[in-house]
Amino acid sequence: MTRSRSRVVSLGFAVFLALVVLGGVFVANAAESAILDSSAGQVSTFSLDPNSPGFRAFTTSTETALVLHTSVNPGVGAELVGATLLAAADNDAGGTVVTIPRTFVDPRSSGVPLSRLFEADGLDAVVDELNESLGIGFGEVVVLDAASWTGLMVADLPLTLTLRDDLVTLVNQADPDAATDLLLAAGTRDFALAEIARIAGHRNPGEPALGVALRQQQVWQAWISRTAGTEERPDLFQQSTGFARLIGALANAEVSYRVIDTVTRAANNPQNTTYDANSELIADLISRIVPFPDAVGPGDRPTVLLLDTSLGALDPLPVASAVARSGGVVSILGNSEAETGLEFEVQVHDSNAMSVAVEIADRLGYPAPRMVPLLDSTTALTVIAG
Repeated sequence: MTRSRSRVVSLGFAVFLALVVLGGVFVANAAESAILDSSAGQVSTFSLDPNSPGFRAFTTSTETALVLHTSVNPGVGAELVGATLLAAADNDAGGTVVTIPRTFVDPRSSGVPLSRLFEADGLDAVVDELNESLGIGFGEVVVLDAASWTGLMVADLPLTLTLRDDLVTLVNQADPDAATDLLLAAGTRDFALAEIARIAGHRNPGEPALGVALRQQQVWQAWISRTAGTEERPDLFQQSTGFARLIGALANAEVSYRVIDTVTRAANNPQNTTYDANSELIADLISRIVPFPDAVGPGDRPTVLLLDTSLGALDPLPVASAVARSGGVVSILGNSEAETGLEFEVQVHDSNAMSVAVEIADRLGYPAPRMVPLLDSTTALTVIAG
């Protein structure tokens, strides 16, 4: 399954695992762990039988990367031209690519477009804003300018795509009403490296940010499709960790391409059009494609032990997504000690996690959560399912 960073395991939990009769690696069905409706977090464990009573296994985070697209333009300087979230399902099941316009705004956070945050406070401010808006930490943060695109794609030329609109630039950058020069003509063909970098980073005069985001999405699709079509995968995509390996994982199977869910707020000048976050739809999407999220900060998400009363028959991904959507994270998967005798419920071991527990129970259709104080509990909550 997806190779990702391991969670930090406490000494107490290591001792706990040593004392438990452990089961085996939980293997999620690859077809069900693909694209949008389910994605994979990796499971690591010390035993071989996930169907046995008492099985316990760590989880690791769904593999993600946040890509920030930048460009340097004469008379303007460095600017943010868009962002992209990449989320891998597993090594055999592709994943999801979500493009984010440069004028994306989260009214519940800063209320400032990403491009203006970049101008004022740089890349860190943009990352912090997207942490808040998407509700997750990012496994990798990558900045892609024209040179970076060129370096990454060199192994995969040619790239074929359809450029829907001419790319043009103002003859006089100081005059928005000046004549324009043609940079790239619209059409379907193979594009050279420099042209691909320009397509990903260029803004036509007066163009809304969504138009740029859609071109970036085309570049991702062309690149990932081209990588998937190569008979012999370049060494670049065979690394055990990192951004290039993530691209290789996405190229292993079907990829879903999305533009982040927003409400358009039109402006007199189209290039000032902003896109307000539709927070509910974004949260729904992220919980499906990143069911095992990284927390934004320490203690940000209550940890959950997911116990399967059916002894290995449960598909954990829908439950993990419900937990993630409620603000928690499944950090341990396991089986109950026996097949019968446990009611489906949410047990609360840390009262600080009660609000998350209530939402999890509501989403799963369970009774109200029950306080079960455990001084030595390794998670804040236990969800019993099956």
